[in-house]
Amino acid sequence: MEKRGIAILPLHYGHPPEYLYRRMVKLGGIICDLISEKFGTETLLEKMSDPFWFHSLSLAIGFDWNSSGTTTATLSALKEYYSSGKGEISIIGGKGKKMGNVREELKSAELNGFTDDSHLSHIYRTSKKVARIDQNLLQDSYDLYLHFIILDGKNRWSIIQQGLNSESRLARRYHWSWATKKDFLNDGRSGLSGFQQNKSILDLSASLSEENRNGMLEVARENPQKYYYNLTRERQRTLDSFGEKNNEKQRILNMDYRIDWNRMRELYEYQPSDFQTLMDFKGVGKSTLRALSYLAEIIYGESPSYEDPVKYSFALGGKDGVPKPVNTHDYDIAIEFYNEVLSGTPEKKVVLERLSRSLARDSAFKSGSA
Repeated sequence: MEKRGIAILPLHYGHPPEYLYRRMVKLGGIICDLISEKFGTETLLEKMSDPFWFHSLSLAIGFDWNSSGTTTATLSALKEYYSSGKGEISIIGGKGKKMGNVREELKSAELNGFTDDSHLSHIYRTSKKVARIDQNLLQDSYDLYLHFIILDGKNRWSIIQQGLNSESRLARRYHWSWATKKDFLNDGRSGLSGFQQNKSILDLSASLSEENRNGMLEVARENPQKYYYNLTRERQRTLDSFGEKNNEKQRILNMDYRIDWNRMRELYEYQPSDFQTLMDFKGVGKSTLRALSYLAEIIYGESPSYEDPVKYSFALGGKDGVPKPVNTHDYDIAIEFYNEVLSGTPEKKVVLERLSRSLARDSAFKSGSA
């Protein structure tokens, strides 16, 4: 049976207390190093692209807010840990203005041996592509404000970005991975966590929207005058009402009041070769893509997806100090223990492996598979 649920990530401002953040840097980095040492960086990057595992990591290292801050604080702490040259991965990007430093940071990663020039260009293009997809193709009312890239020196990467809805004061986290082997334009994310919306949203990144995207490309290649004068002049309040499944008369659009026809002319003169080229065209954003999608549905009868891609996630955590305040004494003991494991202390490794096997057996017993 498919598991379904929701994750509510309220927007929280400010920073974690310094005493906690310093420990998050140490413990988070050590845990990731242990995974890399035991299973390889490939496994670590796969786990980072899993919203369940990522949130569990943020809770394990002490960030017990079930909020947007779990993403920022955890990734910032890991980035600081690995910025000293420790470990086998590099973390790039950040929140707000730091999102614009990706190219420069990738060049630094190249100098440090984490990538070569050709792969650097590929990662940068991929970074921009998935950002455009989550910002413009998935029109879920969340605007990106955070973008991180985690990569190793073997051409593997994971991208985590987050969007906010200032009206609902909620956030969504989007996960991407080199390992999904999917077309990014057809349900290519490795995970998405957030609150599932009841209203219809336009999702041009879904496989169900593929034919609509093909129609959008055809519309963009045609002379706008071909359909401009044929569309009805009947007034309609908004484009959004077109997405509602009402009678045919209510689905008619007065497009000349809703489309930047100059932009349509520019697209026609440019003649984009494929949808990616269309999406990358300067000045093409949410509104142009939305209008093209509606036109493609009117002219070619190909409907896009209006389903929210959030299907399942977690519902964990709470406010500061919940379920209990941070115990700094126990926290420091945990850091020391895992640090000794990482340093190669045999008896500590044996304890950790036994604990892992015990937890696995307990989990199997509770699930009834034992």
